[in-house]
Amino acid sequence: MSSSKSGHKRLRIALVALVLLSVVDQGPPASSRPSRELEMTVHLDDTAQTQSKLPKFRVELRNVGDHDLILNLGFTLANGRKQYPNAIVLTIIDAQGKARQFDLIGPAGVAGRIDPLILPLPAGSTFSLPADLDKYWAAASKEFEYKFQRGSYSIEAQFRGKTVSSQEANLDVKGIALMPYWTGTATSNQLRFEVNN
Repeated sequence: MSSSKSGHKRLRIALVALVLLSVVDQGPPASSRPSRELEMTVHLDDTAQTQSKLPKFRVELRNVGDHDLILNLGFTLANGRKQYPNAIVLTIIDAQGKARQFDLIGPAGVAGRIDPLILPLPAGSTFSLPADLDKYWAAASKEFEYKFQRGSYSIEAQFRGKTVSSQEANLDVKGIALMPYWTGTATSNQLRFEVNN
């Protein structure tokens, strides 16, 4: 009788130790770990020719990880002839410290085919695209015709990675829904700029 009690006691101790070890080894859930695969930067584009009074910017996505990445940047129209990288949003902070989200202005209407805008980003590579404030609007705050006043501002870019669902993939390219898309959020540096109008 005493040997069976001591056997049960040893078994309980072993089970408790096993549970504790598994909890310690797991670490934080994957969703709470910061990703070091994708870095994002925003900088002034001094080479851009423009008649606008607003400065031009470039946004760069850099794969700093060891594995190739697939990014869903937004959508394309007319078999890729028109591209909308709307997964990249801008945050503009004015001189009073008020932050506004600026989204890419999309098409007024869509009558044809829509496809995902997919970007392969091999390890060690960088993709750069222009960020022209004339093509963005503050839709979230319903300031569709926001006017930049003279003064100091800050800009920050953010990429929100998501998968392509089988519903978003057209019948002739269903396989793109199976690709291992990078998901998560990458946020750039915050860059100060001046508006002198």
